[in-house]
Formats: sequence, C-alpha cells, structure tokens
Amino acid sequence: MAFPRLVSALYAVPANTTIAKLDKNDPGLTPGELLSARQALHYSLAWEVDGGTAVKLARVTLSLAARQFRAGGNPAPLIEETIEAARTGLKLAPAQARGWLLLAEATLAKTSDPGSITSFLIESVRASPHDIWLAPNRTELGLRSWAWLEPQARDVISDQIRLTAWRWPDRTVAIARRAGDPGPVREALAADVEKLRRFDALYLQSR
Repeated sequence: MAFPRLVSALYAVPANTTIAKLDKNDPGLTPGELLSARQALHYSLAWEVDGGTAVKLARVTLSLAARQFRAGGNPAPLIEETIEAARTGLKLAPAQARGWLLLAEATLAKTSDPGSITSFLIESVRASPHDIWLAPNRTELGLRSWAWLEPQARDVISDQIRLTAWRWPDRTVAIARRAGDPGPVREALAADVEKLRRFDALYLQSR
C-alpha cells in the first residue's frame, strides 16, 4: 500500500514549483511549466487518487484554460477537466476551500450563469472564512452573483469584501469596477468610515 503512495508523491513533486508560482502570481510562469505540472499531477493521480492532488490539478488546468481563452483558443475541454478534478478532490476531501472556489470559477466559465455558483462559493468561505489569499477571488465571484445571493450569503461575502479591502484597497476598487456596481462594497465598508472614504476616493480616481 505504501509503494503506490510513494510513487504518487514523487510524481507530484515537480508540480509544486509551478503551484508556488501560481501562489505568487509569477509573471514568468510559462505555458510549458503548466503543461508539465498538469502531466505530473495526472501521473500522480494514476498511482493514488488523493483529494489535495486533484485540487492542484484543477488549479493548474484552470490556469491553462484561462490562457487558452486569452489566446483565442477553445478552453472548454480544459474547463471540463477542471470541474472533474475539483469534484474528485472535494469528494475525497470536502473541506478544501480552494477546491470549492475552483469549482465555482470553472462552473461560471462553463455556464456564464452567476446563479449556478452561489452554493460552491459559500462552501469555499465556510471551509476557510479568514483566508486572506482567497478573499479577492471570492469577492469578485460574490459581486458577480450578488443578485442571486440570499441575505445571509451576502453577509458572508461582505466579510470577504472587508478582508480584501483591508489588504488590497486598489484591487477592491478594480473588482467593484468590473462588477459595475460599487454599492455592495460601500455597504460592506459602511461601518469603517476611513476605509469607506478611501474606497470612494480611489473609485473616483479610477474613472
């Protein structure tokens, strides 16, 4: 039983450098590195199906899909692979906040329906509500699906907005601009006069 696990771990090792670059949003990350990481993770999963490894595969594959889309290609097969990998990972380890977030992102890319991702998004927050590094993406998805969120879910996303605004004020403004409505952000920051003032000032400057 230990041998397949060992081989699986060895295959996954080369992908860790690529994952670290994704963590840092490294602009030097190449498509070749992503493809190599994807292959390594597929080999790893062939030896042992592990929830964490499957979510790593979903992450790498979604990044490849995004690049394919920006290049004018067809990202649909990679998006489907992302969804399958994320579901596999979450079935084995359902408390993976990033897995739920990836599932939400890939599902939105597939369906273009913000209402289809609300349950995945809320599960991501519940799994790790104070993860500062996931907060911006959760804020972005939350604002895009705001009209479909129940009041309690809006409160959950408002917490993510505040986390994002605390660490990345400029990024919060950019997210609000893409959403086309600063209202939910202003409402989330209303209790903190200084943060709201700063957001409003940056929002006006970005016009």
